[in-house]
Amino acid sequence: MSKERKLTDIHVHLDQYPPEEIEQVLKRAEKANVRWIVTSGMDLQSSERSVEIAAAHEQVLASVGIHPWVTAEDFPDNFREELYSLARRDITVAIGEVGLDFIDNVFTGVTYHDNQDLRQAQEPAFREQIALACEVSLPLIVHCRGAYSALPSILQEEKAYRVGGVIHNFDGDEKTATQLLDMGFLLSFGGAITYPTATELRGTIRHIPIDGILLETDSPYMPLFEQSAEKNEPANVARVAYALAKLKEIDVEELVEAVYTNFRNLLSIDA
Repeated sequence: MSKERKLTDIHVHLDQYPPEEIEQVLKRAEKANVRWIVTSGMDLQSSERSVEIAAAHEQVLASVGIHPWVTAEDFPDNFREELYSLARRDITVAIGEVGLDFIDNVFTGVTYHDNQDLRQAQEPAFREQIALACEVSLPLIVHCRGAYSALPSILQEEKAYRVGGVIHNFDGDEKTATQLLDMGFLLSFGGAITYPTATELRGTIRHIPIDGILLETDSPYMPLFEQSAEKNEPANVARVAYALAKLKEIDVEELVEAVYTNFRNLLSIDA
């Protein structure tokens, strides 16, 4: 891979590392030729922290939003005013992580089989945040698990194509991919594609045009296949790039260059 720093990681959670680890995580990313990292919030507190981290590090950009896990349990009444304030910061480049999650969650212990209201509470919060993104003219970073039957119609109804965005860790089928790409959304892929068992996802990727793709790690989550460290980190986006280039049967430099262009165009970044 070229030594020029053109790798990008569209989705991480740097606030989830102990503060004393962040500097080393970013140094390892720089050594791996990662130029840009977007750190996303999941609630008001982590969104504020994401802005703080991005403001303190030249290669980091911030995304702010209320994650569906949070909206399903405790959607704050004051979210819009505070989120709007964070969204207007110069370092903020997207609204996210927002979206829909209809799969039982082992992290929070939420199960939709016990309480369908949790599932239904997510939609209005998602719609409100799409409206906010359109108001402040920022793209969306969208979380979607088990909800692809609902996602395209909501994005269409709310005219989310006005700002576009990215579906992070996309794992839908080819038909859904085409719907989302036609609406101007990009599709991001991370460590899941490195697993040999991900045959359906790998098959879908082969049909997705290179100008519709972004890379991510979802650090410190979503470990790569046979990852030795306990935590994932942005430096590993290089491994994701190699895996995706192999699936697309193109040179990794070509892939990285295309993704770099996609990333800059989506987030309106000059450098």
